[in-house]
Amino acid sequence: MVRWWAPIGLLGAALSLGTGHVCARYAFGHGVGIMTAATFRALCASAILLCLLRWRRVPLRVSRPAFRGILLLGLGVVVQTLLIQVAVKRLPVTLAILVFYTYPFFTAIASAAVGEHRLTRARTASLAAAFCGLALVLGVNPDRVDPTGLAAAAGASLAFTGILVMTPRLAPGVAAPLRTFLMMSTAATLFGGSALAAGVLSLPTGGSASLGLAGLAVFYAAGVVMLFLLLPSVGAASAAVMLNLEPVAVAGIASLTLGEHLGHWQWVGAFVVVGAIVHDRLRAPGS
Repeated sequence: MVRWWAPIGLLGAALSLGTGHVCARYAFGHGVGIMTAATFRALCASAILLCLLRWRRVPLRVSRPAFRGILLLGLGVVVQTLLIQVAVKRLPVTLAILVFYTYPFFTAIASAAVGEHRLTRARTASLAAAFCGLALVLGVNPDRVDPTGLAAAAGASLAFTGILVMTPRLAPGVAAPLRTFLMMSTAATLFGGSALAAGVLSLPTGGSASLGLAGLAVFYAAGVVMLFLLLPSVGAASAAVMLNLEPVAVAGIASLTLGEHLGHWQWVGAFVVVGAIVHDRLRAPGS
């Protein structure tokens, strides 16, 4: 049975990740590079988890087979991050995000295939409704469609599906905080090493850039830590449904802080997404 606080924590993760995206938009607008942002957010997540592990006095040791599985998860994080950045660069942002958010469908199918749950009509309806609501929220206008961008967005969706479904299965004997720490440390090492080798890792010089980067790092770290710590309790499919709140949070927070006001249909879409999430939670077994 899913504990009552786990879905609430996962919704908090979606809100935190959404806030991180708004901070990222602010940071990029003030000259922060993509690789610098990716490195710092992974480092911040690793630091938070390391403090948690030290507080709990958890030994930082795993078996070689488990470590190999965790390395694969860290590589998946890197691949997903890079692919979504390629998609955003080559497509309108709203279209790139909408294609990426096909991952709840893939996750529901994949987790059903591995026996985690049964793909019911109620869950399928919730996913379809949430996707339609996101299309309204994002206001997608696919005037410029780049095949490479579409492939990158779809690849990012599949990569994130793999991360969600395989996280509890790769190194299952390793506690979630330690597994997540090693996964994010792997991502931070790969991002940081690549950025240093390419000469694109640099600290921000202005106050606005520093504020944006700090917000991105902290909110992303908090969101991703909550996500992967709660994932074993909630399940990949339920997590994917609830994470549909993330783009809605981005749109709402951007409206409040960046002046990107929502239209009437976008608000309708936001209510549809929230309604789909509530419907899924009410119909979920053990909820």
